[in-house]
Amino acid sequence: MIEFGGIEYYIDMDALDKTITPVGYKPTDKVIVVEFKTVTDESNNLLGQEKLEKISDRGKEIDGTKYDIIRLMLEVLIDYDEDLDDSLGADRALAKTPLSFKLAFNTLYNYGIIKEKE
Repeated sequence: MIEFGGIEYYIDMDALDKTITPVGYKPTDKVIVVEFKTVTDESNNLLGQEKLEKISDRGKEIDGTKYDIIRLMLEVLIDYDEDLDDSLGADRALAKTPLSFKLAFNTLYNYGIIKEKE
């Protein structure tokens, strides 16, 4: 955990997973792949057709754009190495950080990806 402005924060992995999962994704859905196989003789005359269906579980899907943006925001927070005087609170300490840090912190906090430890 990280302390900032007298408050300890952590990354909520479940909130991260929920945020990068596409809207409407249902892991219980099945994926059906249909293939048609045409059977011919030596003269290329059609003898028949076979229909093959393969049913499998849907794999985990992520929204690539959201994933990349959140990854970048987490890197901004983790790589920030300036010493902050947070004795007067998180608001004043945050006010002295660059815009990239503020934007990353506020966005990740708003989405519940970083949370205050209770």
